[in-house]
Amino acid sequence: MRRRGPRRCVVVLLWVGWLSAAGAGSLAAQSMTFAQVGTIPGPAELVKVQGGYSYLAADKTLAIFDVSDPAAPTRLGAYTFPQKIWGFRLSDSLVYVAADAFGLGILDVSNPRAPTLRGSLKTPGQAKNVAVAGVTALVADMVTGVAIIDVSNPAKPIHVDSVFLEGYATDVVTSGSLAYAADRPTGFYVLDLAKPRPLEPVGTLQSAAGNGSAQLEVMQVSAQGPTLAVLVKNGLLQLFDVSNPAAPVAIPRYRTPGGAQRVSLKGALAYVADGREGLQVVDLSTPGKPNIIGTYKTVLPARDVAVSDSLVFVVVGNGEVLILRQNR
Repeated sequence: MRRRGPRRCVVVLLWVGWLSAAGAGSLAAQSMTFAQVGTIPGPAELVKVQGGYSYLAADKTLAIFDVSDPAAPTRLGAYTFPQKIWGFRLSDSLVYVAADAFGLGILDVSNPRAPTLRGSLKTPGQAKNVAVAGVTALVADMVTGVAIIDVSNPAKPIHVDSVFLEGYATDVVTSGSLAYAADRPTGFYVLDLAKPRPLEPVGTLQSAAGNGSAQLEVMQVSAQGPTLAVLVKNGLLQLFDVSNPAAPVAIPRYRTPGGAQRVSLKGALAYVADGREGLQVVDLSTPGKPNIIGTYKTVLPARDVAVSDSLVFVVVGNGEVLILRQNR
């Protein structure tokens, strides 16, 4: 593999089994508070927000809600796939859905009251999640690894390449020309989409971790700051320095109080669905010293989270979605 020049980039991994260095000082420094302003009845397992709409996935169904008035969310339309939705990404008026053995589905939600299937492509195994970079979709497939799919014509997606992973692919996310993938039980991979095909990982890391599922997200902390890719896996937060994408380096692990389930990113902040401890907001502006700056204790365990402007959407254990307004 050819080596790339230095690139200022950090990867964040949430992983189970280790205690954090979070102490009383972090908790004492909290400065962010939340107030509940609405509820979406669900059911929901996953939540994302774009514009004035919230997208909820539960089993096989993706539902769309108008949340322009967070005190009175309105259900608009829904689409049911033949298989369970494991993950999805929003891109303008399209939703790219990873639906288990069905594979990749591309929904047109330009009319949110009547979402329609524009196109689909069966992948060899279970489709666990999808990322989008321009006219390319990357599907984390438990047989193929990462399937590279041309979606320049959403009605006719075409499989053009695959990247082999050592384990079972669980998630993939893109940032610029780089993509990050995770498998189970232990793999983390860096891909350079600018390289000629067939693609191979430019960097890999194996770590002694559990066999749970994973979630990946990416953020740019600031114009001059590092890029953070966040992998949620079985409860711990681990940072990886990937300044050299060919040689990612692990930084000591950090555990949130309840054991992180999923995460949503905004600026330098990670909004963590933290199980029995509800919502935790972790400041990652100093990646080596994560700092909890806000919490909201939910009655039921927090399972997923999405953030948009001053609103935070938290899926809790009974499938409801709490709509919180952030105050700081």
